[in-house]
Amino acid sequence: MATRSVGIVMTPSEAHEAKGVVINRTIGSDKLVLLDPFLLLDHLTVASESAPVPGSGDESNETGFPRHPHRGIETLTYVFAGQMGHKDSLGNEETVSAGETQFMTAGAGIFHEEKPSPNAEGVHESVQLWLNLPANQKAKPAAYHAAHNSEVPEVKIGEATVRVVAGMFGGATGALRDIATNPTYLDVHLPAGSGVSIPVPDGDAAFAYVYKGEPAFGDEHTPTVAPNLAVFVESGDTVTATAGINGAKFVFVSAKPLNEPVLQYRSLVMSNVAQMKQALDDLQAGTFA
Repeated sequence: MATRSVGIVMTPSEAHEAKGVVINRTIGSDKLVLLDPFLLLDHLTVASESAPVPGSGDESNETGFPRHPHRGIETLTYVFAGQMGHKDSLGNEETVSAGETQFMTAGAGIFHEEKPSPNAEGVHESVQLWLNLPANQKAKPAAYHAAHNSEVPEVKIGEATVRVVAGMFGGATGALRDIATNPTYLDVHLPAGSGVSIPVPDGDAAFAYVYKGEPAFGDEHTPTVAPNLAVFVESGDTVTATAGINGAKFVFVSAKPLNEPVLQYRSLVMSNVAQMKQALDDLQAGTFA
């Protein structure tokens, strides 16, 4: 077993792109533009009425992200607290709650809108991950699927609790199984002083987004306090974590890099200029989705 060390610990940058939503961005920010095959990682919270957050567009709109296009990617939104509503051009309309996931394949093109809402305590927290599609799958049909709590396996290893959203861990297979990049996506909960070892293929890109507490990663026991991102070096087949006195909760994600060109224009992600021109032409002609 070769334990991976932490290469980067990164504090999110705040972004304002939707009315009433605070976005803390790590992957996809000006510091960490791309972590192949991951394009974006946003930690979303809903602003309180006493601290409104400016958004783009008409301020009379509802809280959240109004209808907008995507092409060439897949998105995975995992809710920690509150709810997330989804509506798209395929006719899907659904709301998921804490512990549940919305997964969308943009593929050849889709329009959707997202509406985060708080729970009874006034809290909403979720993370959204964008995953690149391989060049030969950019034009695959768009699709949407939710993974509800009853579908997400929960594995207990020692004192650690691991929810398997995608990939495999501890003999369990995750609820989401048809993702082009075949990632592992785990929600890891560690009580104070407990630890966990997570297998990861050598060479895969891997990160942990800490959203509660302060775990220490690797043989070096690199501390990573919430809300921060730990990006692991590529060599090694295991990631280890130990929780501090306040426990720890983090999302662990890994996948094999695509090693393909990436051309991104806002929410459109293609492999070359010709593909991007076609996407923009389709938007202008009204034939996008």
